[in-house]
Amino acid sequence: MRVAIYARVSTDDKGQDVENQLMQLRDYCKAKGYSIFKEYTEYITGTGKKRRPAFEEMMEDARKRKFDILLVWSYDRFSRAGLKDIHFINDLNEWGVKFVSYQESFLDTTSEMGELLLPIFAWIAKQEAKKISERTKAGLQRARSEGKNLGRPKAEVNPQEILALRQQGLSLVEIANKIGCSKETVRRRLSELEKTSMQAGSDSLKVIQSKQSNESAADKLSQGTGELKLNQDTDRNGSQINQINQNSNQNIEKVGQNKEQI
Repeated sequence: MRVAIYARVSTDDKGQDVENQLMQLRDYCKAKGYSIFKEYTEYITGTGKKRRPAFEEMMEDARKRKFDILLVWSYDRFSRAGLKDIHFINDLNEWGVKFVSYQESFLDTTSEMGELLLPIFAWIAKQEAKKISERTKAGLQRARSEGKNLGRPKAEVNPQEILALRQQGLSLVEIANKIGCSKETVRRRLSELEKTSMQAGSDSLKVIQSKQSNESAADKLSQGTGELKLNQDTDRNGSQINQINQNSNQNIEKVGQNKEQI
């Protein structure tokens, strides 16, 4: 059986050396008759906040089935994140690579007991992740109800300064380095300025259109008022003419009557 050994010492473990782990693991392989394919060693924390190059290389070699068993001194040397990282062992199992912890006999997937416990550990890890998620959501909801602002505070930068530097031809990275913020902050501020400018242009256009519409309505109203006044004057003149015609007819009739009497 080809065995890969993974040994890690945290930067917090003062005075420790991976050789202390390797000596026992080599003896274990010798006693079992295993051949050592490779030893992956590193001095780094196992919390997952930093990259672990040796760990990543080891997992890639496992995916390619370059070895049959991964041997570690203890699970906390493999990961400090607890059962949250149990999925790595599941990955190894899917790739046909067994996992053996020298200090924890129950973490041995070469045995039936280890195969039985693996899905139980995975279930426990899932439940822990679910509880953490629920607690996080409850905390966020409480913070919102108390009026607290969530997330990182907004970077204090001058958008006009960013715009001026951009107009000078500087790249986003150059602007970020110059004013001391991230490239994404520069991108967001420029995007906000663009939206503000577009909104201002849209509002100005609406004002102009509204003014033109009001002027057009006023012209139509004035024109309609003039036509109405003209019609009223015409009607008034027509009435006066009719009155004059009636008076003339009456005078003619009186003249006729006078002639008949004479």
